[in-house]
Amino acid sequence: MLTFLYSLLEHPLGYHLSQLVFAPGAKRLLTEQLRKTAQTLGFAGLVLDVGCGPASWLWKVGGHPVGLDLSFAYSSAFKNAGEIALTGSATALPFANSSFAGIWSIGLLHHLPKEAARQAIQEMLRVCRKGGYVAVLDAVLPTSPWQRPVAHLVRKLDRGRFMRKQTELVSLLPERTDWEINRFTYTLNGLEVLCCVWHKPMADDVN
Repeated sequence: MLTFLYSLLEHPLGYHLSQLVFAPGAKRLLTEQLRKTAQTLGFAGLVLDVGCGPASWLWKVGGHPVGLDLSFAYSSAFKNAGEIALTGSATALPFANSSFAGIWSIGLLHHLPKEAARQAIQEMLRVCRKGGYVAVLDAVLPTSPWQRPVAHLVRKLDRGRFMRKQTELVSLLPERTDWEINRFTYTLNGLEVLCCVWHKPMADDVN
């Protein structure tokens, strides 16, 4: 049954419907948080959305990033909306070093096993220009399943097979980089996301 439901999510319409059912209020609450983050980081220069899905959340806050997704259906839907998108893997971004002023990843890492997730983050750092930033937002398990039982159930049913606790997600970040980390609730049923932001210094040995 779950396999059938997950297959429906590969279609852009199925993806959007799932957001309405399993993440009520996200359109407003997550957009508000993204707007605050985007106001701080800005969209000056070329911006990339890694794991963009069929539509970028950044469109809702004035961003027009280049999209990249492993799903051809998603990247095609992205392009059909009049934006630029490529089909490709987050673990081997098809861009030269220092190509983007800003890199975003929203809801991707819980679909990747540990080493692939770490490689994806390293790739984001690689294509980030000096003075630019990387913003990684991903779902986390509730601190206590008893305090947020609905959120816990939704997370367990998620097609992303690598849903993590906050400590596990933070452990994926490179040790030699300093990240700003914030946790917030973004749906009416208590789903939470961790927002991790890294600013690349003007002089840095991370390519």
